Amino acid sequence: MATVVLDAGHGGYDYGAVNGARFEKDDNLRMALAVGELLRKCGVNVVYTRTADVFIPLSERSRISNAARANLFVSIHRNASTNVAANGVENWVFTSPSQMAVNAANAILNRIVAAGVQSNRGVRNGNFSVLRETAAPAVLIELGFISNEQDNVLFDTRFNSYADAIAKGITSVLGITCGEQPPLPPPPPPAGDATIRSIQETLNSRYNAGLTVDGSWGPQSNRALIRGFQTELNRNFNAGLAVDGVWGPRTRAATRSVRRGDRGNIVYILQAALYVNGFQTIPDGIFGPHTDVMVRNFQRERGLAVDGIAGPNTFERLLTRFA
Repeated sequence: MATVVLDAGHGGYDYGAVNGARFEKDDNLRMALAVGELLRKCGVNVVYTRTADVFIPLSERSRISNAARANLFVSIHRNASTNVAANGVENWVFTSPSQMAVNAANAILNRIVAAGVQSNRGVRNGNFSVLRETAAPAVLIELGFISNEQDNVLFDTRFNSYADAIAKGITSVLGITCGEQPPLPPPPPPAGDATIRSIQETLNSRYNAGLTVDGSWGPQSNRALIRGFQTELNRNFNAGLAVDGVWGPRTRAATRSVRRGDRGNIVYILQAALYVNGFQTIPDGIFGPHTDVMVRNFQRERGLAVDGIAGPNTFERLLTRFA
């Protein structure tokens, strides 16, 4: 079970930003509790740094997350400026963030923006204590400016939509499908497809797959593709996997990410998997611009973080459709 730490910024005598009788600490706590309830319904283990109007030191917030061995830390805040016209949402990650932190920041921000905001201020890098001292991938959300009246109206009227957006952004990067119906995948290539025949021939020659080269993709061909993937992980990374054509926890744990600019047989397997899932690549072992686009299209349609990087989540979705 994934563990997510939700950090409601400020609290107690630390009001955070203030606009008249409106205190940032209260907005933060309301949102954290709402997001937490949605995550719990999706089977996520939620840990809060606070559930009441109390002061929690910054170091304690990170300690709570580190003790929980969280998979993700999300700190919820609202912005403020002396310029009352300043508006919009932004997410922050550490100055040298993990890739998962960047993925989470973008996944959450994209969904918040889709729920309706005045402006999208993007994902930014900062040396905030909770980002720096927290071991888990960490994101800090600035959910509109408390100093801007229209942002406050949006926060209040779209509160549930924002909570849902944050929860779905979190679950998407954790590989959890909850509350979002994944789109129907594109149809596989037709029987007798020439590119599939070429893939089957390559699997036979490289991995002694023993496939009938008929241009039709099914469970037997898919197992051969997974065996090829396991073989490459063993050859290149000493993974020690059983080459059995079964996607399991050990294969997932041994998976290495590939991205634009990479070359080799693992890239070929990625391209082949994309093709048989209906995403038109030319399997050549070179991760170029077109492959990057197809990976992003696949990630978008499967509700994954859209980063163009094929890691464990992307490979798992690609290689288990025909299992």
